[in-house]
Amino acid sequence: MPETLHDFAAAIEKLISINRDAEQGFRAAADAVPDGPLKKQFVELSGQRANFASQIQDGLRKIGFEPMNPLGAAGTLHGMWMSLKGSVMTNKAHVILDEIESREDLSLKIYGEALPFILQPELRAVVEKQLASIQESHARIRTLRDETAPPPPPTPVEPVRATAPPAQVEAPVGKS
Repeated sequence: MPETLHDFAAAIEKLISINRDAEQGFRAAADAVPDGPLKKQFVELSGQRANFASQIQDGLRKIGFEPMNPLGAAGTLHGMWMSLKGSVMTNKAHVILDEIESREDLSLKIYGEALPFILQPELRAVVEKQLASIQESHARIRTLRDETAPPPPPTPVEPVRATAPPAQVEAPVGKS
């Protein structure tokens, strides 16, 4: 049982941490894009992930555990890198969406790995609902990323070379 409790604690810690990281990453993404629908969506997702971390912590308290509060340093570092990279790229929105989409892949992976260790029904229901929301946002972000992708470079065309017709071989004269 101690190993199971240890695995449960590690899974919960990762869930809280990935949500804090995502909160900060979305905030950094919102700061890196101009005002508009994309900025609004990033701000909303940042708030959503802060709420997800709080929901998990509240769920832990309800079952008698005192949750930890990770700082989400990876999200801060990722956000700074994303801002720097986005500021030097020509298609800033696409670059940021590409980075966020890869971070959402990580969130989905961590949620999938954590679920088997969450046996308490109420907490499991919270985590499953969050997972469904992350899957929806992941799909929206992937679609936006694909829509903002630069067009593929033109396919180089091989120059057409004029070729001479094959030389005709003449039969030797006088030999029949």
